[in-house]
Amino acid sequence: MVTKQIRAIATPEDMDSVSALIRAEEGTITPEVQEALLEKLKEITIISRNAQQEAKAVLQLHGISYPLTDWLTPRNYAKKFGVKNTETVINWINRGVIPAEDVKEIEELGIRLVRAVAYSPRKHSSHLTTTV
Repeated sequence: MVTKQIRAIATPEDMDSVSALIRAEEGTITPEVQEALLEKLKEITIISRNAQQEAKAVLQLHGISYPLTDWLTPRNYAKKFGVKNTETVINWINRGVIPAEDVKEIEELGIRLVRAVAYSPRKHSSHLTTTV
């Protein structure tokens, strides 16, 4: 019965249900269940690889390539440049700290990419103030 449910997994919810069933069973996992899990893992791996290839194709769909070393998601930008959180990076985009030409909206994927260069939220003035 469990092997049939493993083979029928099509959503994350299905996976959660099967996982709960397997955990509820006493004893070790039977070889039949192990084989079904390995088959499903192989299937999911193939689907994942295909999705990655499709995503790369979308990024190059209009003849434009966005190398992931040059362009980052706001989350990855925050990690790479030590920004406290993703919301700060999004705020910088909205306030223009990160120039519009350094932000790309990839509507097909529902993501934004930010050019991988360091930005500063503070504009330093070029003049010095003096006190008397």
